[in-house]
Amino acid sequence: MLRAILALLLICGGLAAQDNHYWTHQFGTRSSLMGGAVIGGVDDTSACYYNPGRLGWITNDSLKVSADGYQLSTLTIADGAGDGLNLTSTRGDIIPLAGSGVFLFDQPGIAMGFQIMARQFFNANVSTRIEDMRNAIDDARSAGLEQYIGSFQFRTNTEEYWAGLSFGWAITDWLGVGVTHFGCLRFEEQDFNITTRAVAGGQTFGADNIAGFDFWNVRTLWKLGVSAQFGGLKMGIAVTTQSVNLFGAATVRRQISVDDLDIDGNGTSDQLEANDRRDGVPSEYRTPWSFATGVDYDFGPVTLALAAEWFLPVGLYSPASPSGDKAFFLGAPGSESSRELLTLYDAKRGAFNVAIGLETEFSENWHGFWSMRRDAAADYLDHHGLHFGISSWDLFHFDTGISFTTRQDNGAAKHELMVGLQFVLGAGRTEQPISFDNVSEARLLTGSTSRTDISYFAISLLVGYTYYF
Repeated sequence: MLRAILALLLICGGLAAQDNHYWTHQFGTRSSLMGGAVIGGVDDTSACYYNPGRLGWITNDSLKVSADGYQLSTLTIADGAGDGLNLTSTRGDIIPLAGSGVFLFDQPGIAMGFQIMARQFFNANVSTRIEDMRNAIDDARSAGLEQYIGSFQFRTNTEEYWAGLSFGWAITDWLGVGVTHFGCLRFEEQDFNITTRAVAGGQTFGADNIAGFDFWNVRTLWKLGVSAQFGGLKMGIAVTTQSVNLFGAATVRRQISVDDLDIDGNGTSDQLEANDRRDGVPSEYRTPWSFATGVDYDFGPVTLALAAEWFLPVGLYSPASPSGDKAFFLGAPGSESSRELLTLYDAKRGAFNVAIGLETEFSENWHGFWSMRRDAAADYLDHHGLHFGISSWDLFHFDTGISFTTRQDNGAAKHELMVGLQFVLGAGRTEQPISFDNVSEARLLTGSTSRTDISYFAISLLVGYTYYF
């Protein structure tokens, strides 16, 4: 019986942290305003992330701090819980993006750098409730209409921080190489709660499906970069390795309760209680190999930049898998274990992203920026059981902004301030997280889910400051 129920209960298939969009955030204000199209010609401290092969051509020590000063976002799933029951999450967040610096050696063409950044930052919270009269229970056991109540709540929060040290070397006046070693710290929390009740004649029928996890993990990876420049033409290639797991832990919890529902259709009521929680479960998180390339060309007052990055798939694995200890079960065979009830699953398909950026020099000290990028969804593979979620909609980012530079007596830059706006649009089709239409006892008083429309909108204020020694 339990296996049949688990096969029906996918955990919130239509909502997920947006870490399955790899280009949601960009790092360094100029790089953000250029839409990340800087792999070929990045000339500031964000080279640590985009292409460490460019570090050797930076000409002065500098420190940079940049951020999404404020972000307002709205995620809407039309009919996400049934006909007319939209699911909407509107959030306002202050999101730190990056701090970075470059230090030059006495020998020209050799530099070291560091970068600290919020690589992922996303949260969402949706809930809905329905109450009406309907024939939810078979008339042989409860004649006529019952008072039906269905409620759904979902909350997710993801934060991931990277810190890296870089080394870059301009081998010749046209070729540079570099490497960055990143350490990554990830936090993820997710909770969902589905409750259904049908009440008639003093009898209550219903079910609860409650699950959640708290997850943290530390891993490491490397980024290798090569860059070449010939006059106004700059080109680059960057390779990011698959991450290597170090350590971490998760708490996973789940409860499935069934009260007087005929799940197997044999005309008799079934009772079931499955309840378990495991703390300190070893955790793992995987990110893919990626291959990026870009080209910049300086036309004089205008610089045009193009970039693309290909992310390989991540096969199915278990970020947290409790031991096979027997969990608490009532009304089901006694062989089921914590591993069967609580194991988390994750997997991602590949993604290909492209960006175009334009920088215009209004004067020596004033520059303007425009960019657009496609942020393809590396949507999660479907799997029956607890998993990080599924999202299948692409995002499109549009950025614009300006920079102002003050200069030292010798004409070299001293302070640089950048401000801009970012707009994000996304739309597509996704599976309903839950449906309260055409409910049945076999589905624990929920209905069959179907594909529906999803939309996403966000606006962000970008602020950055650079100090040159």
